[in-house]
Amino acid sequence: MKKSQISLFIASVFVVLSGCTSVPSEPTFINKELDNAIDATSPQKQKKPLTELPSAVEQELMQQTMATAKQSLLAEKRLDIAAVEVDAKEFFAAIVEDSQYSAAVHPDVAGKVTLNLKDVTIDEALDVLADLYGFDIKHSGKVIQVYPAGMRTETIPLNYLFVKRYGASSTSINSGGVSENDPNSGNSSNNSSRNNNNNSSNNSGNGSGNQNNQNSSSGINLYTENESDFWQELKDTLESLIGNEDGRSVIVSPQAGLVTVKAFPNEIKSVKKFISDTQSHLRRQVIIEAKIMEVTLNDDYQQGVKWDKVLGHIGSTDITFSTAGNILGNTISSAVGGTTSVGFNNADFSGVIELLQTQGNVQVLSSPRITATNNQKAVIKVGEDEYFVTDISSTTTTGTSTTVTPEIDLTPFFSGIALDVTPQIDENGEVILHVHPSVTVTEEQLKTVSLNSEDVVLPLAQSSVRESDTIIRAKSGEIVVIGGLIETRKVDLESKTPLLGDIPIMGELFKSKSQTTQKKELVIMLKPVVIGHDTWNDQLQEARALLKQWFPESK
Repeated sequence: MKKSQISLFIASVFVVLSGCTSVPSEPTFINKELDNAIDATSPQKQKKPLTELPSAVEQELMQQTMATAKQSLLAEKRLDIAAVEVDAKEFFAAIVEDSQYSAAVHPDVAGKVTLNLKDVTIDEALDVLADLYGFDIKHSGKVIQVYPAGMRTETIPLNYLFVKRYGASSTSINSGGVSENDPNSGNSSNNSSRNNNNNSSNNSGNGSGNQNNQNSSSGINLYTENESDFWQELKDTLESLIGNEDGRSVIVSPQAGLVTVKAFPNEIKSVKKFISDTQSHLRRQVIIEAKIMEVTLNDDYQQGVKWDKVLGHIGSTDITFSTAGNILGNTISSAVGGTTSVGFNNADFSGVIELLQTQGNVQVLSSPRITATNNQKAVIKVGEDEYFVTDISSTTTTGTSTTVTPEIDLTPFFSGIALDVTPQIDENGEVILHVHPSVTVTEEQLKTVSLNSEDVVLPLAQSSVRESDTIIRAKSGEIVVIGGLIETRKVDLESKTPLLGDIPIMGELFKSKSQTTQKKELVIMLKPVVIGHDTWNDQLQEARALLKQWFPESK
């Protein structure tokens, strides 16, 4: 509960900070709230220890210490066990003799025990017995309860959402297409016009349906799907683990978060370990900070950002540099020959942005920040949808008079920034990310088409898309840069003589117009931070440091 409150507070703080467009007064309220949140997550302050203890307290503590030490010695007592065909009940009675434990053996326990163990504790010997002979051995305080080998029914709690998720990302490069309709049929409807190339507005699609369209177009198509039906997969896995012979069964209750297993004790032990490991992996989280920037390149850097110069000024001792061929799954980027991935430590976003400004004008398009759990897709989308005409047809009704009814299909086109990520987090803090960022600019383009001998002007969509679909690996806290997405634009320049250039009609004589080209490179920086014990506290500290940087005089 405390972590969720802290994460909510961090999100609120960043929203407040990012929304400031003018210089406000000193944020005393936010500073106080940050201090309270940091104090709430910090360990309790140590009280000053006593230099001397009263004699009565010292004697009492000494007696308790001696008693605890004696129990520890008894508990860790090492045994040499040599048993050949010893009755199981007699064996359990003998193994706890001269120890602090008592044995309660079920009447149905039977069989002979043969063991030859040296220098083992009682717990180690009991674990061996449970594994070899299948006895169900439980500890209840200082009492060891022994049940016969046989089927047991046990319910294991498992906390997870009762949801089924499906996600998909698609990136397509179509070099051309042919209508599947018969050109001689006279049908004005073109099925290819229904294809929406604006992938940012619809990242989830039917992969099989998209593959069917490959017959009518050439290019490159990359589909990434992510489907999660956790509870059904868990049930299938547990049934495969213990089988279903001799009455074994697995019952899964997603709404209650319970798993009931009927199996032998050693099999139930394996199920418990599997569920424990599963929960440990599912609870891993990562904070992904991103910067999506556009760099208008200077004349000296028309081939793109020179990352060797950027990295040479960072001073990092752990720098990795890799081209698109070394990035897993970067099929699209390899084909277009542009994307480069750079990873480095010991740096932050602001330092890299300042160094990029030496090679061009840097404009930060978006700074999304998202938290995702292990192997779960997370999506951020900032922009707007606008409807455009994607198909037009007409219906002719013949009666006393001929009526032509036009039918127009409108499709929403997205314009803005979208980012979807899927992380896989290991126990060492390394993260494998499937990243699909896209920047889409959709503008209206007027097209004139002939419909029933009439010219109709239609507002169609013209989309400019820059996106990357790749799989990268990074350590927690490492910044990964995806760049090389260069776009060339034509820019109209106009210069004029002051005052004279503003005169109607005659002012054109005092104006000079020219056209030039600009190259802009899309740069995406990602920083995954695996959430640990002190992660939220560190985020609060960063927020307070940012406030002090913006308001040096605030206290």
